[in-house]
Amino acid sequence: MAQGIYQIQIPTPFSVGPVNVYLLEGDHLTLVDTGPLTEEAWEILNQGIRNIGYEVKDIRQVVLTHHHADHSGLLERVRQASGASTFAHFQAVPYVELNDEFMDFHARFFYELYHQCGVPKESLIIIDKFHRRTMSFTERSRIDECLKHGKTLPHLPDWQVLFTPGHSQSQISLYRSNDRVLIAGDHIIKNISSNALIEPPLDQSRNRPLTLVQYRTALEMCADMEIDIIFSGHGESITNHRKLILERLQKNWMRTDTLRSLLKDGAKTAYELTTLLFPHVYQKELSLTLSETLGHIDLLQILNQLEVKQRNGVLYYSL
Repeated sequence: MAQGIYQIQIPTPFSVGPVNVYLLEGDHLTLVDTGPLTEEAWEILNQGIRNIGYEVKDIRQVVLTHHHADHSGLLERVRQASGASTFAHFQAVPYVELNDEFMDFHARFFYELYHQCGVPKESLIIIDKFHRRTMSFTERSRIDECLKHGKTLPHLPDWQVLFTPGHSQSQISLYRSNDRVLIAGDHIIKNISSNALIEPPLDQSRNRPLTLVQYRTALEMCADMEIDIIFSGHGESITNHRKLILERLQKNWMRTDTLRSLLKDGAKTAYELTTLLFPHVYQKELSLTLSETLGHIDLLQILNQLEVKQRNGVLYYSL
């Protein structure tokens, strides 16, 4: 670890495996991410903090890299045990606070999106199952102050906030220029490519964000930065960020080529393309794989390489 940074690995019930949270020393002892809401995660978080020489009650502030339950589920427990102030990007607020109006819109958004994608009606149950499973590992909490791109962290002036959306609309990274360290959350992970998950817009009058386009832009921003080491939300640290980012960007174009080849024999829905791209996992991980397909469709549409027609509310893509 770099100076004043301590990693604690927390188990999760999700297929991604353990999550890395970080304790930062400074004027205010700061926890970056918390782990999911499980008794095992809570015990290991407490033990990890004790091993470093502190107690949960010593934490003065909590920073969330993004709102996903494996990173934020224990936020309220930490708040209650420590009285810590909480910080995140403003896009995390309705998820952390479990705003009823937004969560209702969230469900409607995915029902409409999945219908557009041609997902069979019998498979729409996945929306409720995914929501219930995710919500069972978090609880209502609050964000005291929202973080902005380019600003420094409260009470930790060496750390700069970077808005790096794509994997999540609320995803931020933290950069310390004096030793060129990046705490990246799920923005950059060594052994797996972060999924640019489709999410609804906070403003219900707007179109959905083009998450893969966002993700690629945020990766390019990081590739231009001087970074010696990246501490990720999952897995090992990264010391060759430019090489890894280039590989990820190239992989996107390889997948768009695959999509185009799948459309040579005729128009298909996003769901049909998903079943062809991910034949072995789409049923188990429909939300993840459909996000991946839609992201690459977005790239092709931006370049005017696809045509789209609508029939009965379902979108069909062709060359």
